[in-house]
Amino acid sequence: MSSPFSNHDALEERRTGFEEGYFRDKDARLVAKLKTVFDAKHTKEELRKATGVTDEAALDRLVTVIDRKELLTAFKLYPLVEIAWADGKVEPKEAEAVERIAVEAGVPRDSPAFDRLRDWIRNGPTQNARSVWKLYASQLRKTLSAEELHTFREDLLKFANRVAEAAGGFFGIFGNTSAAEQAIIEEIQKALSVE
Repeated sequence: MSSPFSNHDALEERRTGFEEGYFRDKDARLVAKLKTVFDAKHTKEELRKATGVTDEAALDRLVTVIDRKELLTAFKLYPLVEIAWADGKVEPKEAEAVERIAVEAGVPRDSPAFDRLRDWIRNGPTQNARSVWKLYASQLRKTLSAEELHTFREDLLKFANRVAEAAGGFFGIFGNTSAAEQAIIEEIQKALSVE
């Protein structure tokens, strides 16, 4: 005998599948365009000057992120790590939310990009990564059309709010988004808005 919830579960599974497919397709088109943002013209020296990052190993990793499409997909989600860590530690529900969003956005669980995202979640945000993401955002503003930038920003803000709400606010009862999380969400909005 089937459960009264089996139809609901099937509908939810189908909705999730459509949503993941939508984001994957849209993401593939956007990533192809974004790859031009960090094209071969960005040498380690240019990144060093633009970001202030001087550590050679960090610069090598950034070049790898830029050169590999799959890591670029994970890197665009970096602000979600900032939100997960906004209150000084990452809650398991926040980590799970970031991972779920990454899969929806087309980052395979068994990929180097997913491993990198997990490392960021585990180790927390860094000033170097934050600086590079801001450079990335400034390049997006120059490269994407107004409509593409709007879509990118709104998708990222929607994801950011999901992560912020994942832990349920203060003891799960006093609001869903902390002041620190809200400040990061506002930074994302500002970084991806036309000035």
